[in-house]
Amino acid sequence: MKNILSSIICLKGEKQKETSTDSEDYLSKSIGAFGLWHAGICVAAAVTRFLVMWNMTAILFLTPDTEFECKEVKVIRNITSNTCYDDCLKYEYYNQGLPTTLISDYNLICDRQWLASLAQAVLMLGLLVGTFVFGWISDRFGRRTSIVSSVLINVIFMLATPFSPNFWAFCIFRFITGIASGGTLITSVVIVMEIVSKNHREAASSALVQPDALSQASLAIFAYYSPNWNVYVLVYSIASILILLIVLFIPESPRWLISRGRIDEAVQILTKAAQRNKLSTDNIEDIVKNSVEKLNINKKEVFNATYLDLFKTKELAINTTCIFVAWTISGTCYFGINQYMSFVGPNLYVAVIVLGLIQMPVSLVSFLINKYLGRRIASIGILGIGGIVMILLIFAEDYFWPATILGFVGFSAVTSIFTVTYIYASELFPTPLRNMAFGITSTGAKFGAMVAPFIANLKPQWLPSVVFAGLLFVGALSCLPLPETKGPNLKDTVS
Repeated sequence: MKNILSSIICLKGEKQKETSTDSEDYLSKSIGAFGLWHAGICVAAAVTRFLVMWNMTAILFLTPDTEFECKEVKVIRNITSNTCYDDCLKYEYYNQGLPTTLISDYNLICDRQWLASLAQAVLMLGLLVGTFVFGWISDRFGRRTSIVSSVLINVIFMLATPFSPNFWAFCIFRFITGIASGGTLITSVVIVMEIVSKNHREAASSALVQPDALSQASLAIFAYYSPNWNVYVLVYSIASILILLIVLFIPESPRWLISRGRIDEAVQILTKAAQRNKLSTDNIEDIVKNSVEKLNINKKEVFNATYLDLFKTKELAINTTCIFVAWTISGTCYFGINQYMSFVGPNLYVAVIVLGLIQMPVSLVSFLINKYLGRRIASIGILGIGGIVMILLIFAEDYFWPATILGFVGFSAVTSIFTVTYIYASELFPTPLRNMAFGITSTGAKFGAMVAPFIANLKPQWLPSVVFAGLLFVGALSCLPLPETKGPNLKDTVS
C-alpha cells in the first residue's frame, strides 16, 4: 500500500511538473509574492476605476426623474403637470438633485424624451467599442500603452464635455469618453491579475472593485455642491487629472514583456521591483531566462494574437462562449435589479450614496467566497442563489420588508459575481490572449446594461423577477463547462 501511495504521489508530482511551467514562479521568485511594488501598481490601477465609474454613473444626476409643467401656451386653458402640449412655448422643470440637468437644458421631454436614454446609450456603446480596440492594443502593444493612452483620452474628452455647445456634441464627447473608459476598465484588471501571485488574486480582485462604491458615493457630494450639470461634470473631470498623473508611473507588465520575448526589458523592471520590495536582485536574470527556456518563447516567433484565436481550440472556444454568457447575464441583472431597488428612499443623494456603499461589504464577502470555494463553485452558487431570490421575490412583491430584504440579497448576489468574474476571465486565458479575451467577453456586461432597463419596466410587475430569475439560472448553467482555475499558475503561452 505504501508503494502504491508513493507511486501515486510521484505520478502526481510529475504531472504537476509537466502541466505547470511555473509561469508565475519567475515573478514570485524574483520580486516576492507581494510587496510595496505590487501594492503601488494595484493602487494605481484601482484608482483608474474612479474615472470609469464616474463616467458610467454620472447619468444618475444628469438625467434624474424630472417633473415639468407648461408655463406659456398659445391658447389659454387649464394646464396639468407632466403633460405635453403642441402649442406650449415654455416649460418649467422640477429636478431631483441638480438645479439644471440635461433634461432641463436641452428640453428632453415629450417627443425628445428618448434622447435622455441616448445620452447613456452612447457611453455604453463607446465602452463596447473600447473593450475591443484597447483589448487588441493591450495584447499587441502592451498593458502600459493601453492604460496610459486610454486614461489620457478619457481626461481630455471629460474636460471637453461640460463645454458642449449642444446636445449632439455632448453625445459625441460621451461616446469617445466611453471608448477610452472601456480600455481603462479592462486593462486595469489584467495588469493587476498579471503581477500578483496566485495566492493574492482573490484579495486583489476584491480591492480592485472597492473604488466602484466610493466613486458612486462621491458623485452625490460633487452634485450637492454644484450649481448646474456643467460644473458637476467639470469637477470630477478635473479630479481625473490626478488619476492620469498616477497612471504615468505604472510600468509595463513583466509577464507581457516575457510573452513577447522582450526578456531584457522584463529583467530591468523586475530588478527595480525587487529593489522596491527590498529583495536581492542577484539571480533575477537567471530565474527569468530559465523560465523562458521552459516556456519555449522565441523573440523571432512571437505570437501575434487576433480575436479569432479565442476560438482556435475547443477549450478556448468553450471558455470564451461560457464566460461571455456569464458576463452578459451578470450585467443585465446587476443594472436591472439596481433599478428595481427604489426602496432606498426618495432622496436622490441618499439613494446614490447608499447604493454605492452597499457594494463595499459585498465585495469583501465575495472575496472570502472566491478564496475558499474557488471560481467555478462560487460563480454557480452566487448566480443560482440570485435566481432563487428572484423567484421568491414574485411572492413577496406586495410586502415591503420581505421585498426589501430579498431585493438587497439579489443585488448583493449580482454585485459579488463581478468580483469572481474579474478573476475567472483573467485566469481562463493565456497571456497573449488575456486582454483581448477579457475585453470581448466583458462586452456582454455592456450589452446587459443596455437591455436591463427594458426588462425592469416590463408589465405586469412580477414579470421582471421571472426574467431575471431565468437569466441567473442560465448564467449558473453556463459556468458548468468551465474548468476550475483557482490554484494553477497563469498560462503564458497559447499552446
